[in-house]
Amino acid sequence: MIIIDVDSLPFYTKQELAEHQLDRAIRLLLDENDAISAITLAGAAEEILGKLVQRAGGTHALADFINECRAAGRLLGENWEPKEFSQMANYYRNELKHYVEGEELTISPDCAHDIIDRAAENLWRLSGKQTEQIRRFMSHVHG
Repeated sequence: MIIIDVDSLPFYTKQELAEHQLDRAIRLLLDENDAISAITLAGAAEEILGKLVQRAGGTHALADFINECRAAGRLLGENWEPKEFSQMANYYRNELKHYVEGEELTISPDCAHDIIDRAAENLWRLSGKQTEQIRRFMSHVHG
């Protein structure tokens, strides 16, 4: 039997965990062209960071996206439900995270960009911080 001294293990804040997930997602996408794992990790980071932003009294990136879409709809006389845009924005994350009956998926590196962008934006809103990997991603993807 192996005895583990729990007190000797490192402790991480939720923000530290999410930053690690996000940085690893970026490395997987840029270095290994692994959009599938990048989406899954960035999705977890985006959700954690978004909840931390909310807890701090701010608005997370996904909520801003949804609000902007709904505002555009109102200009057209539409009253779109927030859930429609949430499902659209999280389509690939949810398809990779949950068992959903359906057909095969085509996943390109572009599929990971939006969710990494939202996670990075949430980190910025929470801490004003941009990691080296985020800067690398922004330079690679957005020029």
